[in-house]
Amino acid sequence: MAHPPHYGGNKRVAIVGSGNWGCAIAKIVGVNCKRHPEFDDEVRMWTFEEMINGRKLTEIINSEHENVKYMKGIRLPDNVVADPDVVSATKGAHVLIFVLPHQFLGGLCKKIAGNHAPGCIAISLIKA
Repeated sequence: MAHPPHYGGNKRVAIVGSGNWGCAIAKIVGVNCKRHPEFDDEVRMWTFEEMINGRKLTEIINSEHENVKYMKGIRLPDNVVADPDVVSATKGAHVLIFVLPHQFLGGLCKKIAGNHAPGCIAISLIKA
């Protein structure tokens, strides 16, 4: 799922992880990015692709704005976009928010190395 490169002064935010904790954070970050003009409205959320009742989880999240597996009944903001490709989800990001099981961090960081914006900051919300 490709998206345009970052242009202008707005900061792009990406969330790496989409479980219960990731979706709770995505709800807050999505609202705040829309509220503050220094951030791009769109927030990419890397979502591990799973099939739920014959449908891709990313398609469900993007059409119904709900993670029916991990946060059933909780609506995500329309500007939070689930992306099954971690490289695409983090491309050009100025802020990376990591919210996934710690055992996956090393492998994902190798995949996205150099993919983010210069001066990118990372926020870890990983539980130990």
